[in-house]
Amino acid sequence: MNIKDKIMDTLLKLVEMQGIAGTEDENLTANRIHEIISEIDYFKENKDKLQILDVTGDPLKRHFVSALFCSSEPSNNTIVITGHLDVVDVEDFGHLRDLAFKPIELMERIKELSLNKEAMEDLESGDWIFGRGTADMKFGISLGIELLRELSIRDDFQGNILFLAVPGEESNSEGMIAAVPHLLKLKEEYNLEYKGLFVTECCIPKEIGDEKKRIYLGTSGKVMPLFLFVGKETHVYESHTGLNPNLLSSELNRLLELNPDFCDEDRGNVTPPPICLKSTDLKDLYSVQTPLMAASYYNILTLNLSVDKLMEKLEKIAYEAFNNAVNIVEKNVEKYNVVSKSNNVREKMEAKVLNFSEIYEEVLKEKGEKFEKFIEEKIEIWRQEKKDLQTIAINIMKETYLQYSNKGPCIIIGFAPPYYPNKHLNLSRKEDEILLKIIGDGIKFSREEFGTDIELDHYYMGLCDMSYTGVEDLDGLNSIVSNIIGINKCYHMPVMELSQLNIPSVVFGGLGKDFHKYSERVNISYSFSVVPNIYEKIIYDIFKLNK
Repeated sequence: MNIKDKIMDTLLKLVEMQGIAGTEDENLTANRIHEIISEIDYFKENKDKLQILDVTGDPLKRHFVSALFCSSEPSNNTIVITGHLDVVDVEDFGHLRDLAFKPIELMERIKELSLNKEAMEDLESGDWIFGRGTADMKFGISLGIELLRELSIRDDFQGNILFLAVPGEESNSEGMIAAVPHLLKLKEEYNLEYKGLFVTECCIPKEIGDEKKRIYLGTSGKVMPLFLFVGKETHVYESHTGLNPNLLSSELNRLLELNPDFCDEDRGNVTPPPICLKSTDLKDLYSVQTPLMAASYYNILTLNLSVDKLMEKLEKIAYEAFNNAVNIVEKNVEKYNVVSKSNNVREKMEAKVLNFSEIYEEVLKEKGEKFEKFIEEKIEIWRQEKKDLQTIAINIMKETYLQYSNKGPCIIIGFAPPYYPNKHLNLSRKEDEILLKIIGDGIKFSREEFGTDIELDHYYMGLCDMSYTGVEDLDGLNSIVSNIIGINKCYHMPVMELSQLNIPSVVFGGLGKDFHKYSERVNISYSFSVVPNIYEKIIYDIFKLNK
């Protein structure tokens, strides 16, 4: 399959559409994708099978694109090819940010930025194309479009191909979550049987210099523990009498940041350690009163999550942080008494760690429907203000605590959106086993025909929309989802729909480097020439084996 030039042409057309995550501009990319696919002859004749659809309830009114090709020989067997159309911001490009979406021009000047040795070598090799979204993941979208175009022209197999391009993956995966009911609707309308789903994300190097090509049989999950720190406010003149929530927050960060005790392991894979994504106090305006509250949330990747076990570990480390903070204050007050020749005595403070869901239930029990209506009205205001889901979660925690009767210094633990379930091929299922065999044959084909080795990896660690292609443990998923702040109010997880889908899925794309950096780039020789041919073999083999 020689579609290299077509993929490159489509890639450049898509990269120039900025489509930054979390903005209305994502629709610019969705519209361009729809426009390109509408030029394919099959969709000129079958306009009903190409749709641009709303992400239900999205304050940004974003769209996703669905294109279904059905072979002239009728079949239920269907392959899904999907990827996300949004990209991260370009502030990191500095004075070249206007060129971030113009790869050809960017590569003429990118040396003006500080490139490491590997990036410089790749630039000078001529085998890489740089620019925002090239690797993450407009190459994957371009690949999917051009596979769809080529195979619709051939129409020499018995089966269907569904292409999906979704927004929001770089934020909360709103697009893929919205696409789940759509997949079920198409399944019912056309009597489809989903035999495999491919997320066309580029593979990610595990370390500098790593250029191994990979196909991933699973994807890591993600939870975001959210901490609300409640201190004891005081005037700065009497600083020794209070408890600053920023101290609680910083002490927890010292203990939790990059802590390997929170890494998850499975099938020889180990997740990266947790990292803080945001830490802030909740004081709106300047004054010489110390803040009453602060908040922080952390990224924790999962492979085998037990929410109960994780909660135990989080509570333990929160108690440790609280006690450490109190000890720091007490020791410093003792030192201050010596220096100032004072005799300040602090009120004894006991560590207190609470579970948000329990506090919410207590307040709801005490205040009744009036409180629930109050929160729902607040959420609507925050959504109209276009606050992100994480800020809304913090605000829900804050407003709930303010209605809580048993006030006092504490650390409250909850979970902020989004939640990504971890997912892996289930080799006890026939469909998954068949897909694994076909992928193995594709890897052998790559070695024999192109001299290119591809290795199987169990988990894609970069987070991706494969998380929303089905679920095995429905009870476990319900347990975790029920603990997410704002669930079914401002954040939706289609739990039942996911349990009805459960499509055998893998992550397979080109070779990319430096995602979310100004040196982001995608390899040309492997991605544009080898990968389409492996896809060709895999797709034909799936349809042959599932006749």
